[in-house]
Amino acid sequence: MNALKRNLIFIILVAIALVLLFNKLILWGIAALIAGLVVFGIQQLIRLNVQVVQFQGTVDELKSENELLKTRNEKLAEENSYLKDRQFQITQIKNILELNLFEIDTKFTRSVNKEEKIDNRTLKYFGSLNVSLTAKYGLDIKELRFKYIPENDELIVANINPKFLSFGNRKLEWGFFEIFEFRSQNPLAEKRWMTSDDLAKYAETIKENYRVTTESSLEKGPEEFGWIYNPIRQSMVNAIKILFGGICRNISIAEQPDDTFENIDNLAFNRFRPQNILKEHK
Repeated sequence: MNALKRNLIFIILVAIALVLLFNKLILWGIAALIAGLVVFGIQQLIRLNVQVVQFQGTVDELKSENELLKTRNEKLAEENSYLKDRQFQITQIKNILELNLFEIDTKFTRSVNKEEKIDNRTLKYFGSLNVSLTAKYGLDIKELRFKYIPENDELIVANINPKFLSFGNRKLEWGFFEIFEFRSQNPLAEKRWMTSDDLAKYAETIKENYRVTTESSLEKGPEEFGWIYNPIRQSMVNAIKILFGGICRNISIAEQPDDTFENIDNLAFNRFRPQNILKEHK
């Protein structure tokens, strides 16, 4: 139908030419036929030109999309390369600078015993949460601060603060948990601590909140290990003296560093002197 509409003028002119030719009006018939062919040629030329323009537009769009995809691919390749390098560097820094001195396998219990009002209900609950974990207790050498005194060939080390570096095989399980409500069975009965099936929803929420809070507190080191801080710190002091004893003749320990202390990145070996001693970068 569309083709018929597009070629309607051509068809009419051809029909007129045929009628004129049948009526022996040869010149007029030929003229009408030529006019029809000219109109048809012009229509085809216009149509072809439109198709060429549309095709060129499509090519330009595809070219633009291809350039955009190429740019995105290059950016993704750069980001991928950066992330690979960054991951490698972080792994190396961790392996070099973390000093794990103790690995502690331990088990302890966190108890809870509390009374509170929840949804206008007086509740009392108690239980014990069993904790078992493997903890690595040590220090990060990058947090140490150093001061070298060339006259005495003395290295002063400060900021020796042991801490938990990481955990492994951490497990928290409830040994038992009980919850009661202070209420009466009927208006005439005396109130007392009672249990009921609908308290289970409160029990699950309370247990999970306490477990999450306990797990979060472990990130800073279990408070049950507070007593072990001083013995571990002394062991670290001894390890540091052994570690740097082959570099400097005298190793001293300071509690707090001042502005004259440097981190380990600002210290290096001086291989141009008779002894391998440390110098500070100026």
